[in-house]
Amino acid sequence: MIGRALHAARILDGIRLAGASPIISQALKDKLRAELHPTSDPKIWHRDGLLFEIISWVAARLSATPNEAISDPHLKATNQGTDCVKVTIDPATRGLTRATIYEYKCTTNWRKLFAGDVLDAFAEYVSGERDHQLAQAAITLLIGLGLTDDERDAAYDQLVRTRPLAFQASLTVAPSTFGTPQRQALFAGYDAIAGNIASRGGNTMPLDDVRIWFATFAPLVWSKIEAFDVRR
Repeated sequence: MIGRALHAARILDGIRLAGASPIISQALKDKLRAELHPTSDPKIWHRDGLLFEIISWVAARLSATPNEAISDPHLKATNQGTDCVKVTIDPATRGLTRATIYEYKCTTNWRKLFAGDVLDAFAEYVSGERDHQLAQAAITLLIGLGLTDDERDAAYDQLVRTRPLAFQASLTVAPSTFGTPQRQALFAGYDAIAGNIASRGGNTMPLDDVRIWFATFAPLVWSKIEAFDVRR
């Protein structure tokens, strides 16, 4: 939330980082205090969506291999566009083997949003309608994997020609005993977007009450930010 995704990623990689806690400005601290303590439903939904996106990013980052790179989470829940992209390369050929597109939904209407917003967004990637967003995110990530300009050009051509796409949908659901039949019903229709089961994934975060859980979690996040040193 304070723009230190690289720092967080290194911790997730198991690197023990020495030194003091991050330093942030008082203005940013004040802004984040307000964002984490919303007073209206739209702002509550935005806060919960942002926190869920970061939780989902952590899960994706923990499962990534050394030959994969993942885009950073958004800093505001109102950011539009791709929630997250992961690129995978073949270490021998240095070629792009897969681009995985993530959609995150923190919601109390999980089936409606999956069947509508999520599948609609994935269909736009399959059709090529959002190639510009996908290509820009993917090519930037390939820089982090050390690909040369020529290798990135080849990766772009492969991305738009052969479309090695995969999809990951992550949603909050309820109750916490959200079982297999409920998950199967939630993700019904997924095969219309990606016929190969290996190219589509569905993740759920089961909670007894989505809004109450995030209302309890947000103050814990704020307590960490509040403890950060202020830039002087």
